[in-house]
Amino acid sequence: MNTQACRAQTATTIALLALALAPAATRADTPPPNDGQRYVSVGGQADNHDQQVLSTLSLPVGQRAWVQAGVGRSRSDQATGGRRPGIVTGGVGVAGHAMQLTVNASHRADGSKYRQTDVGSSLEWRQDGNILGLDVTHRNSRASGTVAVADGQAGSTSVPALARISGNGVGVHGTLQATEHVSLYGAVARNHYHSTTQQTGPTAPGGLLGLNPVLERALLGGTSVVNRDEAALDHSAMVGASYRWDKVALSGEYTTGQVHDNGGAMRSVELKAAVDVAPGWRVAPGVGRGSSDQGGHANFASLSATYGW
Repeated sequence: MNTQACRAQTATTIALLALALAPAATRADTPPPNDGQRYVSVGGQADNHDQQVLSTLSLPVGQRAWVQAGVGRSRSDQATGGRRPGIVTGGVGVAGHAMQLTVNASHRADGSKYRQTDVGSSLEWRQDGNILGLDVTHRNSRASGTVAVADGQAGSTSVPALARISGNGVGVHGTLQATEHVSLYGAVARNHYHSTTQQTGPTAPGGLLGLNPVLERALLGGTSVVNRDEAALDHSAMVGASYRWDKVALSGEYTTGQVHDNGGAMRSVELKAAVDVAPGWRVAPGVGRGSSDQGGHANFASLSATYGW
């Protein structure tokens, strides 16, 4: 082979290698799908009666997956005798450049008198800041205690009882990146719950027939915007908008829901901010006002801090 032919072959080889390596170089400059999933956060929210605190650790696995775990505590001083369940959460996720799948679970327990387990999964499509997602959930909860029932003689007596709620839900959520700085988001969900209430002690005079929803609310307690995750909502909806500057984002949202077994409506409006206060650090304060047919009106506040590395 002559010198000119060797040079031509060498040039062709270099060109082919450059074409083969160019996509790899482009991919190397693109953040992995699980970018931003290495962080620890602590947050809480409270009104005049109820509080909730939750801390979460998230860690990436490889280039596409991540795992999360959290612990916390909730407190409700409504008609539950001061229920204070501990909270344990866990989750896993995997993402591509346009699709993302997450599975999360949470368990709340206050001894033997209250237990609630929620499992949910979400499948999202993402493109240029726009998001469309499908959500599927399952809940199983139980609460035990004593309730006062009529004794048939113009009086009442306390009897032990047990309430259970279980069922599945489905919903959709989405985000529209309207402009470089403005995004609109929302979600709707529909849950199909089955509830039962049974007396666990001797039958009281007059019995408990026809009182299941009343007993259920007496055992499970009133609803609260702060402890919304403990409320059994037949359906719910949320809409919001966010405006982002370089290091600050402001958002406002409105939520509403209907409590199971004609337990009334829940509504809230909230204004939140997310501020990048230092490299890796983000602080998110919020204020709002909520109302429920059982708990009345209440102002509430929230605050969270997140460190990512």
